[in-house]
Amino acid sequence: MSSTVCVPGPLTRLVRRHGFTRSALRRSTDRVEAGVAAVLAVLALVTVLLATVVAMSTYRQAQSEAATKAAQQASVTAVLLTNAAVPFTDSPEQGVAGHATAVARWPLPSGQQRTAPLWVSADRHAGDRMLIWIDQLGNRVDPPQTPGSMIADAVAYGIAVLAGGWVLLGGLWWSVCQVLGRINAARWDLDWTRTDPGWSHRTSQ
Repeated sequence: MSSTVCVPGPLTRLVRRHGFTRSALRRSTDRVEAGVAAVLAVLALVTVLLATVVAMSTYRQAQSEAATKAAQQASVTAVLLTNAAVPFTDSPEQGVAGHATAVARWPLPSGQQRTAPLWVSADRHAGDRMLIWIDQLGNRVDPPQTPGSMIADAVAYGIAVLAGGWVLLGGLWWSVCQVLGRINAARWDLDWTRTDPGWSHRTSQ
């Protein structure tokens, strides 16, 4: 007479390994802990996906903004007409450290020339040329973001989302462990209270 041996599948072994089956050696709090751990593990993976989506979205938005600025702005060469002069201020907190102003001339989109002060480094001299970005009115503006800075910003946002999510999940796991630990300690004290009178009576005989 032959007997058939049932070999548990991988899902069954996984369930047993993490304590989801009923066993006399496992407390209900152990099953709760295993369930919470599984849920938090899934949420940790979801956080990775969310951080990736945020990083990609930030990069695409930066690309779009850079393209829009590039269409509305232009780079021109400004020629300094005076040496750089550090502006005098009543308070040392005013101005930009290491920067000065110099009168410069640069071409406008209309073909005319504009002469106005520019913020420059303190070592600039008359006759120096510098590349600046201007808008359609000829006003100096910040240059568009470079691909490197776009990638750096996207990575920073992704890491911030990932770190924030994992810190939140870690705090939740710590809180669950604290609650379950108190429940287990209370049950242990209750069981010992019930067992101690009989145990003490047997050991005193």
